[in-house]
Amino acid sequence: MKEKIKEKIRLRTLSPIHIGTGNEINKFEYILDGRTLKIYSLDKLISLLNEKEIEDLIIDMEKGNRIDENLIRRHLNFIEKYSLPVSEEIKFLSKNKTIQEFIKFIDNGEYKPYIPASEIKGAVRTAILYKVLKDNWDNLKNTILKGKKINGELKFELKEKSTKTLENTIFFFKYSNTYIDIMKVFNVCDAYPEGDINLILKELSIFNSKRLKGKTEYAECLPKDITFNSEIEINKGLLGKYKNYPYKNYVLDWKKCCYEYANDLIEMEKDYWKNKNSNIYDFLEELKVRNTEEEPLTRLGRYTGKLSHTILVVLREKIKDLDKNLLNYKEVFPKTRRITTRNELLGWVRLENFTEKNKNEVKSFSKEELKKLLSKKFKVR
Repeated sequence: MKEKIKEKIRLRTLSPIHIGTGNEINKFEYILDGRTLKIYSLDKLISLLNEKEIEDLIIDMEKGNRIDENLIRRHLNFIEKYSLPVSEEIKFLSKNKTIQEFIKFIDNGEYKPYIPASEIKGAVRTAILYKVLKDNWDNLKNTILKGKKINGELKFELKEKSTKTLENTIFFFKYSNTYIDIMKVFNVCDAYPEGDINLILKELSIFNSKRLKGKTEYAECLPKDITFNSEIEINKGLLGKYKNYPYKNYVLDWKKCCYEYANDLIEMEKDYWKNKNSNIYDFLEELKVRNTEEEPLTRLGRYTGKLSHTILVVLREKIKDLDKNLLNYKEVFPKTRRITTRNELLGWVRLENFTEKNKNEVKSFSKEELKKLLSKKFKVR
């Protein structure tokens, strides 16, 4: 028996993705240069100025005015960090209408974006948790729900910190007087892009009911149809030593967990978008076709919503006929979604088998997938 199972994987983005660090780029750190948005170092700029120029710059900043563009352009070759191509979201930038700030995408310290191993592993962990809960609902439901009798009728509500409690129940177990996190046998490498890529700036809004509303945000995102390489390693030898751990097969069959979780999440999202946005609904139908047990889908990054990071999908499936019996139903299940102003969902990725055959492939379907997609695409709803 092999002690370790190693598998190279390719992550293909199917929609824009944002993975942030919490850092923001403000209006004093970028300039529109032709059809390119250039991000520069304000500290470096200041270090190159004389005393009078620094005084004038501080006065402009205190007034909330833009920094003199001529001053920036004079030093741009020395202070530029990286650039973003002008997209539909940022083409309107001008002196009179600016983006006050946008959220930065994570990079390797040299302004090269990547997908952290923790994001990939976290998505797989969520899928495994989902599948275990779904298959073992009768044994695990009391971990997340508590009953309460009201007027003689039994009602339920989601326990506080229910997801954390469920994670501890499923992933932690006692071994030789020590509590072990089973996911330590599951290791992932950071994913780096195949070739150079350009991030894009996306304008994001909250979709509520049938319209966009709320505060608009801007974030650097990976575009769709680009690929990253990573590697997953399962320490099967170590897993075999944990004889009293009951969910080994779920860890080994992690792809099936991702497939089933993505499948059910897509169905729930389709139900939400069906009569609200036909473009997003059609996109979800396409995702359904592309999701397979061998090459499953998952969601990564920010703006993917509560459903992509919690046990709510299986919870809704189990109680869909008992909505009135869940006391905090309206609080638990989100009524809004975050999307781009170009009607795009965020975060969808396909975990593909790594082969040279599909290295330069942008988008492909098997004959069976194409047949399914066309039948869905042209059916009357």
